[in-house]
Amino acid sequence: MIKLKFSPEFAPVYQTEQSAGADLVSTIDLCVKAGQKAKFPTGVWIESVDWSQVPQGCIPELQIRARSGLAYKHGICLTNGVGTIDADYPDEICVLLWNSSDTDFTISKGDRIAQMVLNLCHKIPMLEQKGLRTSGFGSTGVRV
Repeated sequence: MIKLKFSPEFAPVYQTEQSAGADLVSTIDLCVKAGQKAKFPTGVWIESVDWSQVPQGCIPELQIRARSGLAYKHGICLTNGVGTIDADYPDEICVLLWNSSDTDFTISKGDRIAQMVLNLCHKIPMLEQKGLRTSGFGSTGVRV
């Protein structure tokens, strides 16, 4: 239902047959300083949505989740807890990582940094719907 575009070197991968989330990798080398946050590009975009496969009243969502090993072993967490990539998001998917430890941590190009899960979200009936998205990361702002 969601078609992604990416180069083979940055392809999301399910690490096992029973994995619910596909791992995303960093396209850059970058050190996340202790107590700081950083934005990591993944080399993955939403190319299109086949709306004929989406149940009426639903919207597909790519959900970005932390990797438990990075959190447990190194204190590397998602800055926003869980990330939602809306079906109409036009830009490269990026992962916001926060270093909650007191030690700097370096992410290298190709390191697995997060997991991506496809969900179907039901729209809440009777809520107002605004216009079309006009840009990417953070473009819908904070005010209603």
